[in-house]
Amino acid sequence: MIIGPNHTGLGEPLSFSQETWYTPLGEVETDKTLASLFEKTGVVHDERAHLKEHSIEVIIPFLQRKMKDKLFKIFPIIMGDQSKKAAKAVSDILIKAMAGEKSRIAIIASCDFSHYVPEEYAKKHDEALIKRVTALDVDGFYDFIMKHDSSLCGYGPAAVIMMVAEALNAKGKLLEYRTSNDERKIRDADVVGYAALSFTVQ
Repeated sequence: MIIGPNHTGLGEPLSFSQETWYTPLGEVETDKTLASLFEKTGVVHDERAHLKEHSIEVIIPFLQRKMKDKLFKIFPIIMGDQSKKAAKAVSDILIKAMAGEKSRIAIIASCDFSHYVPEEYAKKHDEALIKRVTALDVDGFYDFIMKHDSSLCGYGPAAVIMMVAEALNAKGKLLEYRTSNDERKIRDADVVGYAALSFTVQ
């Protein structure tokens, strides 16, 4: 499953896709069997939310490269509503799915961190957020975002993973953190922060 924020405002607040997705590396099918998990919930089938949204599509080529010739499917969910209540609604469904599903399910959250702020501020700000994410401190995560008017885009998807990880007794770990300046010869005044984190069941 891949969960991303809604940057466009199109479609229902919480929506999943069932269409085949295409990238220059080929096509990826959606897992239509998982759609039954969302019947009579607030997460609905609505392709409009995915039509012009990039938060999920940028993840897919990485999966295609990593999985290579292995068969895999995706289940894309877009969160226009990223509130704590919405994150809990999505996570409750996924917790049940992962407990009852015989096949292995991985959840990926698409979420950039600080957007277009001074590098020193981005690193300090993002470090504080990452500490809360790896500690699975959902309340502290949302409180920090509201208090500091954080510009990270996918806090709802991140909260979903935190909630699922806590329910499954998984441990969070920071794999790597960088800013957009790390890939530039000429450093910009303002940067975007990026972090890769993993959550594994012990």
